Amino acid sequence: MSKRVVIWLTGLPSSGKTTIAKELAENLRRKGYAVELLDGDWIRQTINPDAGFTREQRRMHLIRVAWIARLLARNNVITICSFVSPYRDVRAEIRKIIEEEAFFIEAYVKCSLQECMRRDSKGLYKRALAGDIKNFTGVDDPYEEPESPELVLDTEHCTVEESVSRVISKLKEYRLIEDGNMKNHSDRVTIQLSRNLYEKAEKFIKDSGSFQSVEELIEFLLNEALSEDQESYKMT
Repeated sequence: MSKRVVIWLTGLPSSGKTTIAKELAENLRRKGYAVELLDGDWIRQTINPDAGFTREQRRMHLIRVAWIARLLARNNVITICSFVSPYRDVRAEIRKIIEEEAFFIEAYVKCSLQECMRRDSKGLYKRALAGDIKNFTGVDDPYEEPESPELVLDTEHCTVEESVSRVISKLKEYRLIEDGNMKNHSDRVTIQLSRNLYEKAEKFIKDSGSFQSVEELIEFLLNEALSEDQESYKMT
């Protein structure tokens, strides 16, 4: 089982954040971890479609994301966030929110402005330079580089696979994930736990003489739990 952690990828538009985030998410899922990816474009299209691009609008947008990430992490979901998040003070605020309940790993996805412009398949930099897009990070709005991030991923000199490997290594260094395949380990623990519980249930049946089988005991307990839930619901 993983410890609570949020991995926050920050960097210029087209620096490689989302590409790394997607590959990292798949890598961790293959190992058996519960993972959620929060991406800037997806959040703006779905959860927060009215978010603007002024400094304060960006701040409010990212603070909302931080609370979503914190909630996911609280439920032991490894949460990967991919956002430009250009301002140091806002990133510090995000860190404070998340660190109340989870580990926070800031990963600076470093890439020169020139290379980001070259990679820009959507043509956003070109439109920003032409004045069609206002408050665009790297053109008419600054990107403030992290001063002491947990990781720096230089995408001009490292492949996606190398960047993902560095994040995985950092998670292991902080003991936030286990070595090897967590799914196999989890399955073994569950099987052993189930056997132990079954043996205890059999002993309880034998000693009490109230039930004929483990299945009958389980059915009784489930019905009792359901009745308690219904009573609690009525009281509220």
